[in-house]
Amino acid sequence: MNPPANGPVRKVSATEECIGPMRLTQEPTQVLLVFAKDDGQSDAFWWACERAGFRCNVARTPESAVECFLDKHHEIVVIDGRPSRYFEAEAVCRLVRATKPSEHTVILAVVPQIPSDQEEPSVLPLLCSGFSRVSVPPHNTLN
Repeated sequence: MNPPANGPVRKVSATEECIGPMRLTQEPTQVLLVFAKDDGQSDAFWWACERAGFRCNVARTPESAVECFLDKHHEIVVIDGRPSRYFEAEAVCRLVRATKPSEHTVILAVVPQIPSDQEEPSVLPLLCSGFSRVSVPPHNTLN
């Protein structure tokens, strides 16, 4: 197999590659975590982002989430959709989706695990409010 005419791709650093004479820089993926308080679930997402080399910001209120999102233009937004007296996940998602920079943003809802004796609720309302994905955390990270 022959290398490309302009030379092979060389990894210069974690964020830079060289393709022939061109040097390409890729900024780390930016993630916004929207959790009212620290718990095992928010810590797990923070750790995963750090481990993946992503830049991570945390917002505690809907207002600070939108403000931070507009400032940094995160590629991924993770919103705590478990029952909370602090904010409603669907409302936060709609606020973020109402902004221009959210066009290509992936918004993930973290929802509670449903006991096996209960019927699983539909994810349609979450998708309709603008979420791209839904995540159900394992039992060991719920607290």
